[in-house]
This record gives sequence, C-alpha cells and structure tokens, in this order.
Amino acid sequence: MTSVDRPAFAEHLNQSLRVMPGPAYYKVLRWIHRILDPANYVEIGVDKGVSFEQAQPDTPCIGVDPSPHIQHELSEKKKIYELTSDEFFARYDLRELLGGPVELAFIDGLHLFEQVLGDLVNVERNSAAGTVILLHDCIPLDAATASRERTTDFYCGDVWKAVLALRRRRPDLEMVAVPTAPTGLCLVRRLDSRNRQLEAELPEIVATYRDLDFDYYSAHREEMPELIANEREAVRDWLRPSRARYA
Repeated sequence: MTSVDRPAFAEHLNQSLRVMPGPAYYKVLRWIHRILDPANYVEIGVDKGVSFEQAQPDTPCIGVDPSPHIQHELSEKKKIYELTSDEFFARYDLRELLGGPVELAFIDGLHLFEQVLGDLVNVERNSAAGTVILLHDCIPLDAATASRERTTDFYCGDVWKAVLALRRRRPDLEMVAVPTAPTGLCLVRRLDSRNRQLEAELPEIVATYRDLDFDYYSAHREEMPELIANEREAVRDWLRPSRARYA
C-alpha cells in the first residue's frame, strides 16, 4: 500500500465500530495491564509504540519490531529490539532477558496466521502457569480486509486462522475474545512451556489452513472463541484465575 484511501478506511473503521462498540483495544490493553499488574511484558509488533505505552510505568517491557516508528521517548524500563520476531527468538533467551518467565505478551506483528502461531510457540516456551497471551486482529471484518495479501488500508490479515487452529489443536488452552474495535482481541491462558505440539504440527497446519477463505470463517464462526463483553468487569472476571497464579 503506497497511499491511503481515506474514504474506504473510514468506512471500514465505521463498520468495525458498529460491529464492535465500546472501548477500543488500547483501552482494553490498559485494563489488562492494571488488572494483572504483570512482572514483565513482551510485545511483538510495536509500530508507533501506542500499545507498548499501555504498560504501567514500572513494568519491565520488551518490544520486538524490525522497523519501529516510536514517536516519543520511552522510559528506561522499556527496551525495543529492532529485529523480526524470528530473528529475536533465534538470537536471545527471552526468559534470561526478563529474569523469569513471561507474564503478559501481546502478539501484533506480521498479520499472517503462520507467523502468529510461530510467535505464540516461542512465547509459550517461555511461559508459566499464570501467563496470558493476547492476540490482536482475531475478529475479521470482511473478505478484503482479512486476506493474506494486503489490498486495503484497514487490515487484519488472516490471523483468524491461527485462532481457529488453536481452538482445534490445543483444546487445553482457555481462550475468549473481546469484541473491541477495530479488529478484536483474543485472550489466551493455561499455556504450557513444555508443550511442543504446535511446533511439531506447524508445517501441516500451514498447509491445511493457508488457502481457507473468509467464507470458511463465516461457516465455522461457532468454533471461534466465546465472546465476552467489552467491559472492564468482564475482562477482570475472566483474568482472575491468571492473577491468582501470579501470587
């Protein structure tokens, strides 16, 4: 995309606000940080740093992005690694960088389902009992904005395939989705750092899901995670078991 089609972007945004009313995902992220008060935070796909800044000031944070566009000075507790997520995990021991397991992670990098699954595999390897992983772009709007090839300014990619694959391949994970504009937020818990199933099955998952289209999503929507209300109290209630495991 080299230029912004502002009318089309505005229409897609307005459509998402009609489908997903209430606070936008930045505010939901802020709720989650304050509800969980995690000992650390990892974000894959930092871009301008707006979501990264939703972490509390005293939370040690690691951001991973090959080309960040941070528009303000970050606090000393926030560090950006200018690498792709694959390069980052190949080069660094995340648990060592954090001084322990990941407590909260937000995956919002390359909007292709296989990359989201790969990032989740790498974060889960560094997880603990109370870890929560957040996946952006889990509620697609329409076929054009949910395609693998980006042709629109408003874009969520085919991340929904990663969510569907997780529901089918990893029923041990607990997942819900918050219908928060513009493209939804999926919450994942009960991670298992010893589980290698996704890693082993990833090539087969990619081959199976790669060519699925938006019509397939529409026909299998009932398999997607349960929606919870886009309200602080609903998010707090769902996160309560994870918060207890931190203690």
